[in-house]
Amino acid sequence: MTGKTRLRNLNEVYRDEMVERERIAKYLRTGPHTIPEIAVELSAREDEVMKWVMAMRRFGRIHELPKSRVDDYYPYELTEVTA
Repeated sequence: MTGKTRLRNLNEVYRDEMVERERIAKYLRTGPHTIPEIAVELSAREDEVMKWVMAMRRFGRIHELPKSRVDDYYPYELTEVTA
């Protein structure tokens, strides 16, 4: 077997969104973080984290901050305080 992680069905990824967005929000309460940092914290694939973060961004729960360098990742932070 190779060291690659199995791609999950998109339905599985979207099913987990409600739980994962709360974990993402909890992590972002510690400060702004990039997609790769969030993926490491959640032990999740970056492509799945990207889907969850973009959904949160679309609905205004988080927003991106300016990048420090043009070739860097955007950091994201919470837009609202959630309990």
